[in-house]
Amino acid sequence: MDKLVLPGDILRANEAIKAIPYVDLGPPIEIPPIPPEANPKNIPEEERRWLRTEIEKLAKEKDVLLLAHNYEPEDVQDVAHFIGDSIHLAKIGGASKKKVLIEASVLFMNQILAVMKQPGQIVLAPSLKALCSLAAHADPNKILAWKHEHPNGKVISYVNTYLDVKAISDICCASANAAKVIQYMAERYPKDQLLFLPDIFLGSYAMNVLRKMGKSTDNLWLMMGACHVHEKITAHQVLRQMSLHPDAAVTAHIECGCQSKCTMMLDQGLISEERMQLGSTWGMIEFVKKTPHKKIIVATTVTNIHPMRKAAPDKEFIPANPEARCEFMEQNTLRNLYESLRDMKYEIKVDPELAKKARKPIEKMLEIV
Repeated sequence: MDKLVLPGDILRANEAIKAIPYVDLGPPIEIPPIPPEANPKNIPEEERRWLRTEIEKLAKEKDVLLLAHNYEPEDVQDVAHFIGDSIHLAKIGGASKKKVLIEASVLFMNQILAVMKQPGQIVLAPSLKALCSLAAHADPNKILAWKHEHPNGKVISYVNTYLDVKAISDICCASANAAKVIQYMAERYPKDQLLFLPDIFLGSYAMNVLRKMGKSTDNLWLMMGACHVHEKITAHQVLRQMSLHPDAAVTAHIECGCQSKCTMMLDQGLISEERMQLGSTWGMIEFVKKTPHKKIIVATTVTNIHPMRKAAPDKEFIPANPEARCEFMEQNTLRNLYESLRDMKYEIKVDPELAKKARKPIEKMLEIV
């Protein structure tokens, strides 16, 4: 590289992809230890039964909707009314008429509910430690500087961002509709510069989408950011598991460090789309239900295997990286979920003016499915 590239920097897409090996994409914030009680085995069974009973009782008494992301600990998923990925839960929460919305996830998702909630509703988060290393890479000042240089430029922000970034974005996207949002923006603004942020691996996926549409990527810009969990799921790990399990299918999240290699294998016909899928958190679950393969290599957090087992109990799941756990997601436990309901903490409130600005790109995201 001719110049030092730092996390959060914004580069033209081709330059950004080339810079990946030279940039420290590790977490820009401190990673908390996973609480011991995030592992259900570390909570006595009698206490677990009591906690589940109390959570269910409090949810009825206080008119609560319980939401949990697929990456949450197993027992938190099991007690939730709905589990899903970010866009799925945003739609369910946004449409709910319950008095209280509590979401076990990372805090940018609780913020979305606080923006989309009905008047008088209360939004709770079980833990304020549930931050996001990917969202932390997105620096609003760098985005504003880019917008100053490109007055007609359009900003596409991944859902894994905080509200100050969403408020200066033209549209948001989730992994489930990233391809459609990118296509929509490229077709609607063919001559404008497009900035996709903050995930560089999902940005690489965006480049591939545009190329398959026959469009130039010369006007695409990317931010140097990554999820510290997905970045460490490498092509080497996936290929090793494929060599150990030649009869297995592969499903990989499009944020993963293995994404570009897997895309190349698919594009070159080295593996069939029937055997390998790149998709969103929820899309991966849909794939495991439909694939005829009885073994499936999974390239995402290991906690997402829990809903996969429920969706396809007759299949065997092999993590590409058995150590892939999101410490932030797992700050939410059965114990602090109970405490959150009992004490009505921690309430997520949003500045009304910020909420007004952030609501528009969120609503656009929810319209494109």
